[in-house]
Amino acid sequence: MKFIYTVVLLLWSMAALPLAAVAQYTAAGTVLDQQTRQPLVGAAVAAGNSTLAVTTDENGRFTLSAPEAFEAVKVQYLGYVPQVVPLKNANAVAMVIALEASNTGLSEVQVVGYGTGTERKLLETPAALSIVTEKDIQRNNPIFLQNTLNQVPGVRMNVRSAASQSNILIRGIGTYGRFSIRGIKLYQNGIPLSEADGTTSLDDLDYTTLGRIDVIKGPASTLYGATLGGVVSFQTRKAAPGTSLHVGTTVGKYGLFRTNTGVGIGSDKVNLLVNYGHQETRGFREAQSNSRKDFVTVAGDFYVSDRQTVSLLATYTAQHDNYAGELDSTDFFTNYRKTAPAYVSKDVGVDAEVTRLGFTHTYRFTDSFANTTSLFTSTSYSLSPVEPNFARVQRGKRGVRSVFTYAPELGTLRPRFALGTEYLANQDMNKRYAISAQGVAGAINSDQEIRATQVNTFAQAEASLTAHTTLTLGASYNVVSFRLSDLLAPRFTGYRQFKPVITPRAALVHTFNDQFSVYAQYSTGFSPPISSQIGLSSGPINPDLKPEKNRNLELGSRGTVLGNKLNYDLTLFRMRVQNGLVQQRDAANVTYFVNSGETQYQGVELAVSGNLVAANSTGLLTQLRPFVSYTYTDAEFKDYKLLTGDFSGKQVTGTFRNLFTGGLDAETRFGLYLNLTAQYTDRTPIQDNNKRYAAAYWLLNSKAGVRGKLFSHFGYDVFAGLDNIADEHYAVSVALNQATPVGKPTFYNPGTPRNWYAGANLNYTF
Repeated sequence: MKFIYTVVLLLWSMAALPLAAVAQYTAAGTVLDQQTRQPLVGAAVAAGNSTLAVTTDENGRFTLSAPEAFEAVKVQYLGYVPQVVPLKNANAVAMVIALEASNTGLSEVQVVGYGTGTERKLLETPAALSIVTEKDIQRNNPIFLQNTLNQVPGVRMNVRSAASQSNILIRGIGTYGRFSIRGIKLYQNGIPLSEADGTTSLDDLDYTTLGRIDVIKGPASTLYGATLGGVVSFQTRKAAPGTSLHVGTTVGKYGLFRTNTGVGIGSDKVNLLVNYGHQETRGFREAQSNSRKDFVTVAGDFYVSDRQTVSLLATYTAQHDNYAGELDSTDFFTNYRKTAPAYVSKDVGVDAEVTRLGFTHTYRFTDSFANTTSLFTSTSYSLSPVEPNFARVQRGKRGVRSVFTYAPELGTLRPRFALGTEYLANQDMNKRYAISAQGVAGAINSDQEIRATQVNTFAQAEASLTAHTTLTLGASYNVVSFRLSDLLAPRFTGYRQFKPVITPRAALVHTFNDQFSVYAQYSTGFSPPISSQIGLSSGPINPDLKPEKNRNLELGSRGTVLGNKLNYDLTLFRMRVQNGLVQQRDAANVTYFVNSGETQYQGVELAVSGNLVAANSTGLLTQLRPFVSYTYTDAEFKDYKLLTGDFSGKQVTGTFRNLFTGGLDAETRFGLYLNLTAQYTDRTPIQDNNKRYAAAYWLLNSKAGVRGKLFSHFGYDVFAGLDNIADEHYAVSVALNQATPVGKPTFYNPGTPRNWYAGANLNYTF
């Protein structure tokens, strides 16, 4: 019996030997872009530190098998931050790995195909589109977004007061948006931030929660409706894998104090970020420049199934901002911190509450046919003692954006179609009162209700003419209307629907060996008069005003050189804007607007950056990234006649011929980092006759810190920065063509002098 038992055991062992020899340890999953959730094709996935690796397929999926057990996979993709992902158990399956876009190799970063709803590399996108990653945002003080956006070629952002009244210019468009942004369309998580009357305020957007910004330069009305100069799309930061708690504090000069407290949940089924932020500063002016804000942000993606995703965006902001006003040239050069006396006595500023709510549903009927629909609403209420009235404004917005996409398999043609619509409607209740010298509201002198509506219906088609050449054609049909009801002066009540505007687009892109591409694009855009421009002193709504229109032609190239060490993005553009809206005054000195002539914008935009440290380097440095951003814009009035003169041939007021930003980022293997930035802003004319200019200036900024992880659960980032190192006195914004009754123009809003900040961000992942 013992002999039989021994023989059986020996035979069993011999049979098991081949099985042991072929035993495999397996990990499988999908690699995605952290922000867009688009699959990354061709990402390298390696077993631990071994050389055994596979690449992801066209759906971003991988299966990795090894003869020996491994505890983690290392994922790498050009343009993204490498990531080591531990395996929770042997033979782990269905992993979802989300990679964060780096600020090097951006040509490979995924974008959502300029409206087609399908993934494509930036390299393959036939448009002047720039990506601002989370690393770009964090290299500056994220409380002040202008330091980041001004690194984008063709873009200039300024802020009139301590932390409010932002304005954005793209290729010189938007110079007359003194108290808000106009001519530029803005979105957050695919939901419009812009109002139906064509204006946008960013005062309620919490910049510290942003994870990515996409900037389309040039008119883009084919897909986004009323936009003359471009589109800025903000994306809320995604939660890291697991459940995490995070807290952060920043303090700085002039009473700067900012806190963040939040929770994040990142899993295969949900990605949720909840954050509360408190922010305050007294500003640097002598008085009346303080700002206090409270932000609540809830952003989530719920992956119901492989075919269905539901997204939520809910924000609430309460703000109190005082304004210090513009200075005349004497005070600007001799008393830089002075506050305009009338602003102090009248307590000029704003108290506001803004609530936004949006739901987005994406359903993939098949692998090639999908729909994304967003429903959104917002409400705001503000009290503002301003010259010459005390204003109470209640604003409500509602709307929907829906896009169907279809990408059938038709051989090498690979067509993609998009068909959609966007509807925006605003109802504003504007009450204005006489204002006393102490800023107290008196008798009501205006009570108006304004309803504005925008409808944009669009279609776009793409097809591959060859394996490396893609043609895009699109067009949209746009309708804008205003209804004004005046409860005190019925003669001002009226309705105006502007003539529908059709905006075509055509683009062609060709890629060379996945290293660089060239493209050509013709695009068009329009921008209707805003609500404050449509009225006449003699009647309800100006019947002669027309929307401004922009025709844009651009040639561009982007790619990598020097063995993928440096990336470049180059664009040549020429835009012609017709029916430009200009301000006039009648015999009673009442302001009204007319369309006047034509303006031309042409120039060059260039961005160069790269990591000079090899990816496989084992030295002290992990990144040494120089970057340069340069813009040349020749903006000229071609046909611009006013009652006060003919300004044809003059430089467009408020534009800059030269903009430059350069810098250097260094990171070490131990988490130490240093960010250096130099920014040049050219002089700008502040009167249509070009007789007066705001001077050019340089700003030098720096930030240093250390970031890392302890025990794989506790993350930290401790930092300090110094902005405007040279203590430059400069005009951060200018009030164009301004004159006071006594003849002393008050043009200049002074920028913040030298200032420091320091802080820490901590997070714990369970």
